[in-house]
Amino acid sequence: MNASDAPLALETTLEPTAATRHLCAGVYKDERFRDLVIDEVCTAPHRRVAPSYGFDIVPVMRHAWRAAALRALPRAAVLASTAGPLFTGSAPAAVLIASGFGLLLLLRLAVRLRGVDSQSMTAGSSRRRRLPDPLRAHRLLFRFLLPRVTTPKARVVKRVITAALWLALTILAIAVLYPRQALAALGLAAALTFVYLAVGTTRQLILNRILRAPVLRPSRLSGRQRAADRQQHHMCAVYRRTRHSDDEDDDLTMFTLFGDESPFIGAGELVYQWNPPMSMQLLRAESDDEPLHEREHAVPPFKAHELVEYLREAVLPLNADSHEVRLPAEVRDRVYVAETDVAMERSLLPHHFTRSELRSIIDTPESKQHHFLEIITPANGSEFVATVLLHVSLQGRTLILSMAACVLAHTPRSFQRCEEFGHHGAAAVLWAAFNELSALPSDIQYSWRVLPYLYRVAKSAVLPRDLTRTPIRNILIGSRVSIREESSQTWTKVQLEKSDILGRLKTIEQRLLSASSDFLQSRGVDTSGFNDRALKIINSGIFNFGDNNSFTNNAVGDAAQVNVSANRPAPAGNGAAT
Repeated sequence: MNASDAPLALETTLEPTAATRHLCAGVYKDERFRDLVIDEVCTAPHRRVAPSYGFDIVPVMRHAWRAAALRALPRAAVLASTAGPLFTGSAPAAVLIASGFGLLLLLRLAVRLRGVDSQSMTAGSSRRRRLPDPLRAHRLLFRFLLPRVTTPKARVVKRVITAALWLALTILAIAVLYPRQALAALGLAAALTFVYLAVGTTRQLILNRILRAPVLRPSRLSGRQRAADRQQHHMCAVYRRTRHSDDEDDDLTMFTLFGDESPFIGAGELVYQWNPPMSMQLLRAESDDEPLHEREHAVPPFKAHELVEYLREAVLPLNADSHEVRLPAEVRDRVYVAETDVAMERSLLPHHFTRSELRSIIDTPESKQHHFLEIITPANGSEFVATVLLHVSLQGRTLILSMAACVLAHTPRSFQRCEEFGHHGAAAVLWAAFNELSALPSDIQYSWRVLPYLYRVAKSAVLPRDLTRTPIRNILIGSRVSIREESSQTWTKVQLEKSDILGRLKTIEQRLLSASSDFLQSRGVDTSGFNDRALKIINSGIFNFGDNNSFTNNAVGDAAQVNVSANRPAPAGNGAAT
């Protein structure tokens, strides 16, 4: 029985989650997010796709290409409307179109000038000037119209009006001298307008379909989509180790178990961890009066994988309760391996894991493949996904348990806006068409961005679909970016949902500890110390949110003292389990 590819067929038949719909809509709303999906997923076959939690990356990839094409089409039309007449010998028509574009740019600049304070335009004493925020996008046009030193706002407006009048006179003169060329330019302008209206209509129709379609995955997957689909559901995640540093000025107050960067790529922000891990000697029950060598189990009475399987079965009933009290929980096995280890030993990344291989990884403490029991609980259509990861190890006649919790928070509002009132339906289609036309001045300025799109298309056509299976010199295949993490709200800014998520984490944590205690007791292990430490963890209100842990009022050394005010309580410690 294979242990890695089993969930694939099940998840592909389910209705897309709200997170999947919002990410598909996000590539149309956010150009930077769209480029991130294309650059880091669609055209990066030499790196592994990060595991997907609560969403499906395949439809997001598909819509990213569609969004890029819809954005590149009007920009290409802008370039073609100017370059086309030049190549066909209609230079006057090209000048008319270029002059019209210049008027639109000046109009956009004049609108931006309305919100700029006159004092911010006054020349300063510094040799280097800093343009106000609304004018930075028009830096080249601003330098062309103004001298090296910025002038007051009134003079700026006067120069803009003067340039607009010269362009208008140029258009009028060419129209009088070359009436046929003017008609050709007018036809090109009408065609360009139609292109923008059609693009805006098409984009909104796609957003409406994303909102209502029961299935978002394409019926036939491309080669790259098939590779990404396999990797997002694969049990093994290849994480990226932080760069080696010999900097002696590192922050000494940083005391996190997993370092500055979480190795749980795709799972979200690391919000909670047992620091240090919980360890317990395997002592025989009811043997308090005997010496240590007689009390402890020389040979552990169980294998580590037996405890993992017992805990898996203990969590599954949470998902089988009635709908009113059910805690949705998905239990999986996750294996993490460093990209540098994979570069030396490719066998660490098999096509699939058999049950015997998985048990061998769990029972081997020094394995380069790190196993975690993964409990996932989604909320609000997977807009919030909490993941608990438990590592079990037996070494030195001691049971070692390590737990971490990660959270993926909600996507930006712009990704979800298509669900709001007035942002979908027939009226929204009409509004989107004319709203797209208003983006023409901006596309004139950024029409050169058609070239990166053509480069990405060529790159996608030339590169193989998956280069992570074949070793390549100096190429590491670890996942660099998770598109779900990049679009997730930071944990510190989550509001009312935070208490619900923390409650779920505590519920899973308490169940894991209680089940572990029952298992140890059934194997003849003294659980008194384990229960005491488990109680401290469960009642602990200290959560590590991934920030720097600041240590105050500490004393180190012989006879060291700390003066604490009588009216000020001493700060609590940071350890979750001791």
